[in-house]
Amino acid sequence: MKYFFILISLFSVGVMAESIDGEKRVFLENSTGDRLYIANIEFETVDEKIFYKLTIVDDPFTDQFLSMRPFQCIMDDRQVMCHVPYPYTKKGYITESDLSNLSYDLLFLYKSPAEYGINLWNGMFYKLTMQTNSIAGTVYEVDMNVIASPPENKDAPFAEDEIFDVDIDSYIYPKILIQ
Repeated sequence: MKYFFILISLFSVGVMAESIDGEKRVFLENSTGDRLYIANIEFETVDEKIFYKLTIVDDPFTDQFLSMRPFQCIMDDRQVMCHVPYPYTKKGYITESDLSNLSYDLLFLYKSPAEYGINLWNGMFYKLTMQTNSIAGTVYEVDMNVIASPPENKDAPFAEDEIFDVDIDSYIYPKILIQ
């Protein structure tokens, strides 16, 4: 009986990885379920590694020059969200149990539309979970000052105790969906 459950577990992991393969779209989702298309992503599973290539789309982003740096931002009357490209080399793949590298490619900063510059402590980190044929995530806060210089641990620049729960009602797009 024990071997039956191991076999079923191994089969279900393989099925889930295969179902994510191919081209998908990345959406930010607001609290009412409306989605904003922000990127394309292509997945390919090799052994137990799921390699991906993420391409941010131009629309709905607006080019902004904030704090002496260019950003692609989503402008809203309540909040401005700016994509932050992860500046260091990563593994370039995820696994069923570790989606963190993809989270680093989906980093954002937020600010009030009235603010002039950006504050690195206003980082947004989407914790991702694998679903059947999709990936979903919820926003958490991080201090982006951690990646202002090369982090000590390049595989996990944000320690678990540096990723903070938030009131998701404070964000225009508290969720992310890849499908």
